[in-house]
Amino acid sequence: MFRKRTLSPGEKAEWRKIARSVKPMDESKARALEEDDPRPAAEPVKTGKKPAPKRLARLSGHPHPPHHHAPVPVDRSAEKRHRRGKLDLDARIDLHGLTQDQALSTLTHFLRMAWHEGYRNVLVITGKGLSQRARENEPWEYPEKPGVLRRKLPEWLGNQNLSQWVSGYSAAHTRHGGAGAFYVTLRVRPPGKAPTR
Repeated sequence: MFRKRTLSPGEKAEWRKIARSVKPMDESKARALEEDDPRPAAEPVKTGKKPAPKRLARLSGHPHPPHHHAPVPVDRSAEKRHRRGKLDLDARIDLHGLTQDQALSTLTHFLRMAWHEGYRNVLVITGKGLSQRARENEPWEYPEKPGVLRRKLPEWLGNQNLSQWVSGYSAAHTRHGGAGAFYVTLRVRPPGKAPTR
């Protein structure tokens, strides 16, 4: 946005001089000018049918660009192990008590480190958020629904920075945190390849 420039004293005097010389136009002269307009009036176009309503394209609602490959839920055999909680976890991180920005930064660092170390399965604990009863007992109102980190994690895993390391994710078994945690499967790191970011 630009700042409004003020007129200098000389410009103000010139403007007052011009403004005093302006006289209102006579209505008959104004009509004569309109009648002398060489442009023809546009004629309405007649069509046989009403135009079809325009259909809007459905948007996917994903924040990442279309050329980007988002992580998908893990394959069937891994999914079975995930559901049963019989998964060897290489590392875990707890994002409880962090703001969204802190959690995203911490998660990015953690996943980069885990991928660099060659880990395949990690546990990301987001927490479930406060229950309705707990929120009603608080003396303040929450600006967002509870479980913000839990809702944001799939979006974050799909963003371009994290999906380079992530191949899939699924909800954790109750022994590993249930609805408040996720199993994240990392891509296999080719031998000798270092992280790009």
